[in-house]
Amino acid sequence: MNITELARRLKIPTGQLKDELPKLGFDIGRRAIKIDDAVAEKVIKLWSEKKQKQQQDTFVVIQKRLDDKLQGKGTGREVQLPPTLTPREFADLLGLPATVVIGELFKNGVMASINERIDFETASIIAQDLGYTTTAAKNNDNEKIELAQAASLVDLLKQDNPASLQPRPPVVVVMGHVDHGKTTLLDAIRETNVAAQESGAITQHIGAYQVETKGRKITFLDTPGHEAFSAMRSRGGRLADVAIIVLAADDGLQPQTIEAIEIAQREKLAFLFAINKVDKDNADIERAKKSLAELNLLPEDWGGKTICVPISAKKRQGITELLDMVLLLADMEKLAADPNRLAVGTIVESHLDKGEGPVVTALVQAGTLRVGDYIIVGQMAGKVRSMKNYRGESVAVASPSTPVRVLGLKQVPQSGDIFRVVEDEKLVREVLRKSTRYQSVMPAGPEVTTNSEENNETISKINSLNVVLKTDVLGSREAIISSFKDLTQGEIQVKIVRAGLGTITETDVAFAEASGAVVLGFNVPIKPEAEIMSQRTGILAKTYKVIYDLLDEVKKQLTGMLKPELIRNQVGEAQVIKIFRRGKKEMIVGCRIIKGVVRPKTSVMVFRQDKVIVEKMTLSEVRIGHEAVGEVSEGGECGLLLAGPPIIEERDKLEIYHEEIRQRTIKD
Repeated sequence: MNITELARRLKIPTGQLKDELPKLGFDIGRRAIKIDDAVAEKVIKLWSEKKQKQQQDTFVVIQKRLDDKLQGKGTGREVQLPPTLTPREFADLLGLPATVVIGELFKNGVMASINERIDFETASIIAQDLGYTTTAAKNNDNEKIELAQAASLVDLLKQDNPASLQPRPPVVVVMGHVDHGKTTLLDAIRETNVAAQESGAITQHIGAYQVETKGRKITFLDTPGHEAFSAMRSRGGRLADVAIIVLAADDGLQPQTIEAIEIAQREKLAFLFAINKVDKDNADIERAKKSLAELNLLPEDWGGKTICVPISAKKRQGITELLDMVLLLADMEKLAADPNRLAVGTIVESHLDKGEGPVVTALVQAGTLRVGDYIIVGQMAGKVRSMKNYRGESVAVASPSTPVRVLGLKQVPQSGDIFRVVEDEKLVREVLRKSTRYQSVMPAGPEVTTNSEENNETISKINSLNVVLKTDVLGSREAIISSFKDLTQGEIQVKIVRAGLGTITETDVAFAEASGAVVLGFNVPIKPEAEIMSQRTGILAKTYKVIYDLLDEVKKQLTGMLKPELIRNQVGEAQVIKIFRRGKKEMIVGCRIIKGVVRPKTSVMVFRQDKVIVEKMTLSEVRIGHEAVGEVSEGGECGLLLAGPPIIEERDKLEIYHEEIRQRTIKD
């Protein structure tokens, strides 16, 4: 075959072909005029494979055949499944539409809605049916550490002297779905306007408050309802004795409501439901109770044991009745602690204040905490210099179940850490000597990856969005980094290259410039000098008050890094029965349609003995006799005008595809 003829078939200039031949492994020589036909066939095949690889580097190719469920980006991939998950979460793990997963569940006799939970065994069977391999997900390090801390706290609380036990106030956690009125309920209880102080009226981090009703105190923890704060919400559950789960009468059960129920049941909390927004025109209390009954939580007035109190937090209706029920549940739990022992408790929240240094919100769970006490928190220690209650008033002592704001630690601890008071000042000095720098539960620069055991080749294919993250408190940072893990998708991930507390400075911007990162802040200011530097260098530096907005910015950045999808939907399949004409750049062949339909302006993949010999040809025209037609169905015969390398033979199989390019997005 002539070299120029081969170049025409490959649709490239002759000079380029001579440059490419050595790269493909053919030492033909630049002065060559002809090439052996067998060698030419190999060149055509290798060139086709090279073009296919280039296409895969540019697009994520999803190929849907007529007789397949779905083939492409997920097939054969290993997924890690938790003990339980919802079909929505399951679909996100598989990278499939939720409707596909629910359809497969239905075929297997599992009638699950999008937010109902299914177990590992069920999910594993469905995943394998869809062509995936599965393994059980392991507890992450944070979960292990929190479990260990919970066990440590239990051991410390067992040291109470039974003879000294006295009744203590209940610690109540308010939980539920975002916007169902949790903070408004606490506002109604405390008669303070907390919601107005929170950005976007969404609670951003745990608040601990105490109220008095009928001469008895109740401690409340306000845990955020937004899904990004699930770790903080779970921690709130571990600190509490009673849970109030807020359920909007106009909205019913939602994913975070179900999660709150699961946390309460897992932590063995006594819980009741506050059915809120009963003042609304579309409120339906009976529908809300029915949805609870479907979860085997039968309301008391329906003959069950689940306490449901209708309230309107906005109009301050039903609040007294709700508090009465909380005290009733607390009395049934017989809550008591030893106030005479050395104090033990949990760090609820922590941050670094420019004027005051490390500041923590601590919940005393046993003993009495006093100003001047020496305390140890993990690998750090300090002396209580001052304490303030939730009103900001200075206090000298804090009894069991009392939340206080404490100053005196040398470093900032992690939210959820256990603190204990010690009498020996030498022990405190020893801790401080050994801990020149506190290593927090979550390192300052964690790298969020899909699998730490991936080989180097796989890791090299992952694109990272490098982020310098600055937040107001550690709890917010933990929640944001947890949300970043959920945004990891296939070949892209979020990588925290630097994380800290406080104002965004020029140092942060300079670090971002050096590491190709963006600077994101949450509830922190940005110095004017840093803003000017970011504009000069072109480095994105923004700060946000609401977590939704920060996550939207990250999604936008990640979406721009995703390869678009090339979706190949097979519309038909044909068998070549005759070759009518073989031109230099095209062919006319006679075919019998054996599946689906054949249409012009589509793409064709050519198979010979089940092997691909041409990745893509263009079907320019379909004819029956001398007449051009728009479609020929299964069983019909027709002539096809195909543009591409003219190497098709009789009995070759043609798969006809409609191709569509679609920009991918980050799944929520």
